[in-house]
Amino acid sequence: MQYFVAVAEELHFGRAAERLHIAQPSLSHQIRRLEQQLGVTLFDRTSRRVELTDAGRALLTEGRRLLTHSNRTVTLVRSTSAETLTVGFYGSAASALLPGLLRVFGEERPNVEVSVRELLLDRLDALLAGGVEVAFTRLLPGQADVELEILSREPRVVALPVSHQLSTRTDVCFEDLRRESFITNPALETSAPPTRWLAEQARHGLPGRVAAKAASVQEILTLVASGRGVCLVPQSVARHYPRADVAYVQVRDADPAAVSLAWPRGSTRPIVQAFIEMARAYMSAELPVAAS
Repeated sequence: MQYFVAVAEELHFGRAAERLHIAQPSLSHQIRRLEQQLGVTLFDRTSRRVELTDAGRALLTEGRRLLTHSNRTVTLVRSTSAETLTVGFYGSAASALLPGLLRVFGEERPNVEVSVRELLLDRLDALLAGGVEVAFTRLLPGQADVELEILSREPRVVALPVSHQLSTRTDVCFEDLRRESFITNPALETSAPPTRWLAEQARHGLPGRVAAKAASVQEILTLVASGRGVCLVPQSVARHYPRADVAYVQVRDADPAAVSLAWPRGSTRPIVQAFIEMARAYMSAELPVAAS
């Protein structure tokens, strides 16, 4: 029917064959077969022109309807069989990786409907309950009851108000921050302040003063800009959240920040596993760029 409609609209076998990307003899053969099946002549052909017969005009009207209905049916069937995947991310954990990964994943799995959710830094409910099937986090092994894989690590910087006396430095160490109070961004709601953060502060001889607790990158930076305190953040925050009222300074002796992929324990759907495997491959390919 597609072949017939193309010839009927073009009224030229050569142009119709080009439009259909097939050889003209093959197209002519298919039209003759259709005429034999229907027992009618659809085209009046001469060496100079092609015209529709009355039967051909009737079939063109119905043929277009048939093709429209066929395409609608194919779309409906494909949509009902489409898989879904919900991907979460915490703060800056996926700011550099996720857009490109989603693009590549979508090209390879066009029938998968992927939704993305930003999650608060101190909440794992959506991940533990299965509302989010896989998430980019800053978690380390043992911090939560989830499957976890560290994809990469990156340096950390301190976010300071631009008026701070250290804001013009190229780098600092923990000793330079001894008198500061910190905005914390806990990995878990029960950590107040986070145990890992306190251990790092103690290891460098800092008292671990907490000025405030924030659950998103924007909250943290707003509090820093207002002078409430300073905050240690991954280096990617400086790249992706530039602000005129916040300065970012490298901390030489800070532990690196992890980018980890987390998913609920137990059975994993094949599409989730496919996303995890693609994230590994994509992160491996992107690492030299991310580290520059």
